[in-house]
Amino acid sequence: MTILDILISIIWLSPIFYLCVLLFGKGFHHRRRKDLLNKRETVSKKVDRIIFQIPTVGNVQSVNKIFETVKGYQLPVPVETWVVVEEWDTHKADYVCDKLIVVPKNFVCEDLYKARALEYARRLRKTMVENGELSQDYLLLQGDDDALPSEEFIKESLTVRADITIGSITPKVTGIWNTILDYERCVACGIFCNFFTNMGQPLWAHGEGTIMSSQVDQNVSYDISTFAPSTKQKLISSEDAFYFHKASVMGYNIYNSEERVFILPPLSVKDAVKQRRRWLWGQIRILNQKLLPLPNRLRLALVGFSGLCLYSIATIGLPLDYLRVIQIPSLLFPLTFVALLIWFGIRAYIIGTSMGWKQGIIGAAASYITVTLNFFVHLIGLLLGDPRNFEVIRKE
Repeated sequence: MTILDILISIIWLSPIFYLCVLLFGKGFHHRRRKDLLNKRETVSKKVDRIIFQIPTVGNVQSVNKIFETVKGYQLPVPVETWVVVEEWDTHKADYVCDKLIVVPKNFVCEDLYKARALEYARRLRKTMVENGELSQDYLLLQGDDDALPSEEFIKESLTVRADITIGSITPKVTGIWNTILDYERCVACGIFCNFFTNMGQPLWAHGEGTIMSSQVDQNVSYDISTFAPSTKQKLISSEDAFYFHKASVMGYNIYNSEERVFILPPLSVKDAVKQRRRWLWGQIRILNQKLLPLPNRLRLALVGFSGLCLYSIATIGLPLDYLRVIQIPSLLFPLTFVALLIWFGIRAYIIGTSMGWKQGIIGAAASYITVTLNFFVHLIGLLLGDPRNFEVIRKE
């Protein structure tokens, strides 16, 4: 056997490894939840409000609808809604919220775009607490203008009381190709986020539905100077992943909830490329500019980018095997079929439990279409290069 034979054989059997990660992730989730519930007595029991914050660039209708829905939940504490906008937003009077935060043009920090807006709002709350205008007994629900945190997710966060609780991504069914594309986010969340986050070693993060304690909000900033070797650098994107990792490094506990956060998939191919390009280059910048400690960067590099490599090699292996360029041992052939069935089963289970079993069956059947779509939108984003800004996609 050649090295190529061995490599492709291992990759074709990788669904067996994914199954182990999924099962261990379930175990870590159960243990983390149990530990946090046991430690509740050491956490301040009092929560006087949930501040639900959404940064936006003019998506009035979606923001107002999200706020209206969450305000209608049967929660044991009141929800105070905050919208964070830039000075140039012309829709300020149209937002139906409890507090409108306008980021001044002259506000300067170590961040740009969305991260800058979030840092301004964070510093404002810190000042309000110091001045006695805001109680420390709040939780911050960080949302996005295309995402709806479920009532179950918010209630579990109030029960578990982790320093940071992040919800599981559940795409809304809005069309054919874009729903198939975002099945992958659902699957990645169910396999990798549940495993790494609940093991205490976060990998990815999202801003669509994260609840954090006031202690985290008051003490963890979006400033990159904690780790960055150069003071000239600015945080442009992947601010959620950076913040998540930074809080973990500072010793705060993080819990990956299996309760749902509903997200809107990209509405066009162009938007899908924009979105994935922003994520991809945001992570590349974190790695290149050394914005996080080495162990965190290694985790992002080795696991975060493994999918692109595995897809490429596994796909190339098909024609190579057909042309007899590689020789897969006959003993492994039954295992490769078992691995393929496991792959379909994993995807059907994760998508089905999150989006319903009809979508689970469709998601399993469309597995190769999903990973192929994601491969190409990432590849296009990589080839287009670093956008060097925060490219916003259409939400309405």
